[in-house]
Amino acid sequence: MKNKNLKIISIIILIVVILLVWGTNDIVTSTYSVENEKIPSEFDGYRIVQISDLHNKEFGKNQKRLIEKIKKENPDLIVITGDIVDRRKWGTKNMEKFLSEIKGSAPIYYVSGNHEVWSFKYDIVKKILRKYDVNILDDEVKSIRKRKEENGKVGKTESIKKGSSEIKIAGIIDTGFEDREEYVPEILKNLKKKVKADEFSILLSHRPEHIKDYSDAGFDLVFSGHAHGGQIRLPFIGGIYAPHQGFMPKYTKGVINMKNTKMVVSRGLGNSVLPIRILNRPEITVTVLKTNR
Repeated sequence: MKNKNLKIISIIILIVVILLVWGTNDIVTSTYSVENEKIPSEFDGYRIVQISDLHNKEFGKNQKRLIEKIKKENPDLIVITGDIVDRRKWGTKNMEKFLSEIKGSAPIYYVSGNHEVWSFKYDIVKKILRKYDVNILDDEVKSIRKRKEENGKVGKTESIKKGSSEIKIAGIIDTGFEDREEYVPEILKNLKKKVKADEFSILLSHRPEHIKDYSDAGFDLVFSGHAHGGQIRLPFIGGIYAPHQGFMPKYTKGVINMKNTKMVVSRGLGNSVLPIRILNRPEITVTVLKTNR
């Protein structure tokens, strides 16, 4: 009887371990649709893939599993919302593998996370990002344009050349940089001044807990990460803990609405303090823009 019980316990432990490993390393894709009358018709069906909180994690040789997931979605734009590195297990090897493999798939825009800031090596990260033609949004606003080909069909995304329609994309440096927390509303207000009232605006910002500030500033669509999905997710309860939100956090995944602002929160890909995820698989998000004109 003892041997039988021991065998059952061993099998249960093995199953739990397998599920934990699988749940920490198998990437899921979450797809959302965002409709807004300010989205130009040329951007109808525009696909935005979000990568967040890689934390120096590796998904197969040369990030093969992650790259395959992204390319399968045929993105028009790739946004990276911080913590591409990890200050506790510092290194840029996996970050470089990812960027080298994804370069050329679509224009890439990036904002910093707290780990880039707290590593005190943000300059190194930015140098690598520029090497792979990543657009760094350090409290900046840029235009994304789509041009039409001669036959009237919509051409590929352009970020410099004149096009028939455009949307605006902004990014804010992580608030952990030089204790910027109290200045967030002012920074966002100044960024939004560079966007016309009838232009669709996207904001990249690492931290979802500032959603009221994003909404008050008037951004239409926000991409955030940082919360790691609450790290451990329980059925009917949700995430258990998120940095800077504490226990039972409100903003950990999915699309969150506040006034006229929609915020997409990625559960992220890597881990930092805790090496495992429970009922909370690594995630990339795909947001499809829809015009309701």
